[in-house]
Amino acid sequence: MTDAPTPLPEPGFVWGLPDGRPSPEFYKYMLALDRALRRTVDFSNEPEDPFPTDLRDMWMVAAASDETIALTAGTQKLTFRMPCLLTGAAVRANLKTAQASGSIFTVDINQNGTSILSTKLTIDNTEKTSTTAATAAVISNTTWADDAEFTVDIDQVGDGTAVGLKIMMYGARPAP
Repeated sequence: MTDAPTPLPEPGFVWGLPDGRPSPEFYKYMLALDRALRRTVDFSNEPEDPFPTDLRDMWMVAAASDETIALTAGTQKLTFRMPCLLTGAAVRANLKTAQASGSIFTVDINQNGTSILSTKLTIDNTEKTSTTAATAAVISNTTWADDAEFTVDIDQVGDGTAVGLKIMMYGARPAP
């Protein structure tokens, strides 16, 4: 290890842009600080992956309806783009108001028009969540591509009293 002077900002250094984001100069300064630190500190115990798994894990939650109008069967009740590449691990659905009776409430999630589920999400009558469903959802496509178009379909409803559908998707970003 060698001693290295801490870099100092140049005169006129700009910390941030008018919109609040850090300036390019700020990133250059932080990189210089990092380099100086690495020259003066022993990193023999540095982990191979500097980003623990829990920092790569990601829950996404989206409302597929409003909170007042009864849900009906149909396609593309919600459309969104995946914000990054994820390896899918879990999906859930919940309702603000459970339906009382009839056919089991059934939801499908599609990536670029193809279902990612071999067994679709269901919410049993009188319940508000898919986590307690008699039949658990099964993810058949766990590769959720960056910027892929995802849609949520309501395949089946019961007595028409269900309200307020939310979808949750859980996945992990790949290691850097």
